Amino acid sequence: MHEGIRTKPLPPVMREPVKEASPADLPKRPTRKPFGSMSLKLEYPVRPGFHRHIFNDIPGRIARAQEAGYEHVKDDKGNPISRVVGTAEGGGALTGFLMEIPEEWYQADMKVERDQIDAKEETMRRGKFEAPEQGYVGQQGITIKQGN
Repeated sequence: MHEGIRTKPLPPVMREPVKEASPADLPKRPTRKPFGSMSLKLEYPVRPGFHRHIFNDIPGRIARAQEAGYEHVKDDKGNPISRVVGTAEGGGALTGFLMEIPEEWYQADMKVERDQIDAKEETMRRGKFEAPEQGYVGQQGITIKQGN
């Protein structure tokens, strides 16, 4: 203590016991997704019986998808669901639209594509493949390895 200064002892502080907050005491709030959490930005719920795909909004791409049978997936207000998926050629945002097609049609399209690839590979195996005018096939020919 300093000389000449008298101090009185402080009275004891009366504190009420702290009550631990229970989950029921916390304010109600909607389910939230923490900012910066790991998530798939383009994920959207599966619709049984349909194949969903996000098509970039580049000239002709959406129209081509519609010609193939894809339709826009719409939100509760009837608007096509879209996401920013990158940067467009002009420098602005590149938008992707969620579209869907019946799974049966998708599988049929994939079979046609697979059959075309298989036919081309078989032609190559037989050595009957004609190199494109601007392509190159070396003297050793072409070797195709499938699997691991």
